[in-house]
Amino acid sequence: MKDYLSIANSTLMAAACGIVILYVLGQSLFFMRRAWKRGKEIGMDTKVMRKTVSGSALFSVVPSIPILIILVMLMSVLGNYFPWLRLSVIGSSSYENVAANIAARSFGLLSYTDEGYNASIFISTLWAMSICILYEPLLIMFGQKSLDKGMTKLKKSKPIFYNLLIDGIFIAMMSWFCAPYLTYWTEKPEQLLSLAALVTGGGAALLFNWLAKKTNRHFLTEMSFPGGMLVGMLGAYIANLFL
Repeated sequence: MKDYLSIANSTLMAAACGIVILYVLGQSLFFMRRAWKRGKEIGMDTKVMRKTVSGSALFSVVPSIPILIILVMLMSVLGNYFPWLRLSVIGSSSYENVAANIAARSFGLLSYTDEGYNASIFISTLWAMSICILYEPLLIMFGQKSLDKGMTKLKKSKPIFYNLLIDGIFIAMMSWFCAPYLTYWTEKPEQLLSLAALVTGGGAALLFNWLAKKTNRHFLTEMSFPGGMLVGMLGAYIANLFL
């Protein structure tokens, strides 16, 4: 057992993470209660509200599959509690995975799953995952009005440039996420599995979107991301059998 896991899985860590998780859970229940009460005040049918709640809960399961996959991956390295905390508050599956990898790369590793991950890298990972995400609430608190005003003005005055900017930022972000997995195999041949997962997962996502358009079923569009991840994992497993 890695030495730092005694800290990651300690009672103190469980208590610290549990307090925040319970607070977030309580906040969610509070607003659910307020929303239900408000629905009755404006005369909404109870059956309609129950159907809305059950439908929302059902359609939240599939998009949560990637989060569960990342949670299991992070728990194997970062312990049982901190990944649960990060993915229960304002973090996302893609951000937490990227932040953990960046922290590991700063110490010379290719990924947080590599051998050599130790207590120093673990502490740095906790800081990276917790602090770097703070820009989002800070941006909303201090810059949302001016940012929205500027983007609205740009959209009206230069709509073509606005669309190119939004699309370009998205493509750049996805390229940054995918580039390491397309090139790691040049440094370590065993990282070819990452490329296999990316190719098969991307192909599966495109297939789900194509089927959604052909069958006009929105559910298949929702499945493109989690389904692509699952197929990508299967592709990496099959590729590993031949390496």
